[in-house]
Amino acid sequence: MEKFNIVIGTHGRFGEELVNSARMIAGALENVQCCSLLPEYSFEDYMKLADETMCTKEGFTIVLVDLYGGTPCNVFTVMSRKYHYPVLTGLNLPMLIDLYLKLSNMDEADLDEEALLRETMETLQTSCVHTNTQLES
Repeated sequence: MEKFNIVIGTHGRFGEELVNSARMIAGALENVQCCSLLPEYSFEDYMKLADETMCTKEGFTIVLVDLYGGTPCNVFTVMSRKYHYPVLTGLNLPMLIDLYLKLSNMDEADLDEEALLRETMETLQTSCVHTNTQLES
């Protein structure tokens, strides 16, 4: 799909480094933008950054944030009323890579937003594995 956006909202530079790690695995990540909440930002500063980011987006947009109830989550959830996009929490590397690859290989006509959100949450859930128990199997 040509017109899609993934916006990542995190505390500190976690999102930026996660994108750098994803690039090591999936190659260039086009249409992915980070909004990092830095220690010197006020709530209002971050709200302005989020608004400036979201007002430029065209096409399907999804926001991934690190922590439910944290400032990035709260800001992007409030902004979702204005710009109409889904927000998912619990951002991790498998979730980002899987979502990016699905969107970049999907035709726009095939986008089923509810199914995509459900699959992304399933990826998040299944990516946490107690590896010691796998050795015992």
